Amino acid sequence: MMKYLKLAACAAAAAALVLAASCVSSQKTFPPSPPSEAEIIASGEKLFAAGKLREARDAWEAIPDPAARTIYTDYARAYEAYDKAVAVAEAVLAASEPEKAITAGETAGKPPSAPSAITEPDPLAARARLSRVESDAAKALAVSASEAERAADASLAAARAKTKGDPAANANGAAKGYGEAERLFRAASDWVEEAKPGAERSASKAVEAKTLYDRILKDTLLAFPERMGEVFARSPSGSEKLGDKELLDFNAETAAIIRGGLSEFDRIVADHPGLLDSVTLDRLRDSARGLSSRFTRVETAIKAVKDRGKPVMPLIIGIFNPQPGDPQRSRPASFQGGAVSDSDWWWGIADIPKSVAQDLVITMSDSRPVRVYAAGMGAGGKKPSSDLINPLFRVGNSWPVLNAGARLNDGVFHIEVGPARAGSYSGEAVVYKSFMTRTR
Repeated sequence: MMKYLKLAACAAAAAALVLAASCVSSQKTFPPSPPSEAEIIASGEKLFAAGKLREARDAWEAIPDPAARTIYTDYARAYEAYDKAVAVAEAVLAASEPEKAITAGETAGKPPSAPSAITEPDPLAARARLSRVESDAAKALAVSASEAERAADASLAAARAKTKGDPAANANGAAKGYGEAERLFRAASDWVEEAKPGAERSASKAVEAKTLYDRILKDTLLAFPERMGEVFARSPSGSEKLGDKELLDFNAETAAIIRGGLSEFDRIVADHPGLLDSVTLDRLRDSARGLSSRFTRVETAIKAVKDRGKPVMPLIIGIFNPQPGDPQRSRPASFQGGAVSDSDWWWGIADIPKSVAQDLVITMSDSRPVRVYAAGMGAGGKKPSSDLINPLFRVGNSWPVLNAGARLNDGVFHIEVGPARAGSYSGEAVVYKSFMTRTR
């Protein structure tokens, strides 16, 4: 009996083992079901909402439907690119370059459209960050625009007053400054309310400054002959003591200034066409060229004329360089001296064509006698035989040589100032179109 019971127990245990093995075998045969598409999308969305953009994209790569997978992965890539573009705009603004920050914001554009299932389309607040960048950059641009406008206001005021710096440069600087202010205001106008009227105000002021600039340039061109005439008539310090080399150097220096003036004249005309008509421009240009043509004549006379005395300044005079406001007479050539026991001698050139009846007049500061000759007389030289002064037509201390062009040799004249025991003197040599007409 006992033996039978043991056999029965063993059989029962064996059956239990078989049943357990059967259960284990059944579990291995049936694995868990894969996540659904909705579950995959939801898991990726959770990562995306946490700002884990790359992990979310990797999760969405498992979406089984190709179309849905493309929608979500493309959105992840697009948002990641947008966030990076916003970060670039932030970095540019941090580098104090607001205008470039605005451009970077425009490059970033709008955030990508999210699929409808995405509950948090902007987890990194990129859109709000970009809006802050654009607003801060625009405010900085508006400040810079206001500063540019104020600086242009100061330049325009200086140009009008003509008391500080070059009026043309100030007016041009004002026009450019207003243009810059307008540009900056317009760049800020989408975010700063006062920027738009600031742009319109600056544009109006720019036109005003440009008009003033053109008028100054036009006046500069019109005044060119007189300005070059002043240069031509300038006198070096201690001119009565200059030797030939110093006279030649001064003549060359003045010629270079006139050439530079002509170059500047031509530059203004080329850069700003239409300021003056061509006839007027030719007349103005020819007047300066007329000055330039006299330098060679002066150089030749310095080298050729001997026993000439001290030079009057400028050394050459004529109606080609008229007195401002009086086209009937030349600018004067000046000379001065002190008390002398013997005659004082001076020389110069009257540019008068032989066929033109113009007069050379020597006007003294006192009544001491004056003679004028066509041939030189220096220390130890032979005194000329003929005084060219017409004494009957003398007026006060003015001593005329009538029809001087026909009576001088190559225009060269020599002045003999008579001796005086005391007192200094000064005098001027002037060419008149008609001295007698002026004295009637």
